[in-house]
Amino acid sequence: MKKTIAIAAALLVLQIGLAVALYFGQAESDLQTPNSPLLGMTSDAVTTVEITGPEKERIVLQKSGNNWILPDSFAAPANSSQVSALLAKLAGLKQGLAVATTAGAAKRFKVADDSFQRHVVLRAGESVVGDLYVGTSPGFRQIHARKAGTENVVVVELSTFELETGADQWLDKDMFRVKEEDIEKISFADFTLQKNDKDWQLLDLPEGQTTDAKAAGELVAKVTGLTVQTVLQPQGVEPLFSSTLALHFSITRKDGGTAEFRLAKAEGDYYVLKQSERDLYCKVHSLQVEGLVKAGRDALIAKLQPAEPEKAAEEGAEKAAEKNK
Repeated sequence: MKKTIAIAAALLVLQIGLAVALYFGQAESDLQTPNSPLLGMTSDAVTTVEITGPEKERIVLQKSGNNWILPDSFAAPANSSQVSALLAKLAGLKQGLAVATTAGAAKRFKVADDSFQRHVVLRAGESVVGDLYVGTSPGFRQIHARKAGTENVVVVELSTFELETGADQWLDKDMFRVKEEDIEKISFADFTLQKNDKDWQLLDLPEGQTTDAKAAGELVAKVTGLTVQTVLQPQGVEPLFSSTLALHFSITRKDGGTAEFRLAKAEGDYYVLKQSERDLYCKVHSLQVEGLVKAGRDALIAKLQPAEPEKAAEEGAEKAAEKNK
């Protein structure tokens, strides 16, 4: 009997020892894991980003060369800086301390497989290198997250505003912007502006007339600063280009390339832009186009300043004296 009690006591001590070891081993692990990467991926390796919202709405961003495109929106260019910033942030997320580890908590924090605010999948080619569920926010610039395949719910520095699911939120709205220093000339229907050193000059000006530098600069700024709002379905807007265009101009670059801009007026407060270098139809707000539509050669010619009274009188006296000689 005593032998049995001794064996049982020894087993109890062993169990307690194992429990203590496991506890402190876990504690040590918890002290190390908060600073380790949550996803364990590098941003440069990612070639596809998929973001799904709570209603199954989804956006796909795909790498094309050194840039990013929206494959489901006519391969329109995405804002590559915005995508790169997101990937850098995701790569920098840390494990953190788990705030919950149960299936019920995952649902409560909206990070479950079937209940989430955002589901982010990152791919390198065909391989998944990051899979993250994002849910509710416990505080400013913080959000609950759970790495797919794990039970730990953690808090990370991220927001759903950085994980938009609409194409317009990722579209490169500056896709048609041009640097002024890269342009050689801008041609409209009735006039052409050409860059001479630092100044813009109207071509074929009659003798005695000069270009209004301020007016020319303002027009160039409007041309080079065109931004778009969204990409449109071609079927709905192509017919607009079969009639008279609202505006047609071209830009000739210093490297010899030429881009033509054709704009048609649509119903509503916008124009449709078709640029020769991209097979896209883009919506542009009327405020950006109206100034260009009204642009004309006469407005770019400097107005002759009337002579000052005293100077005019002196000139008149000189002419009279010469006449009387």
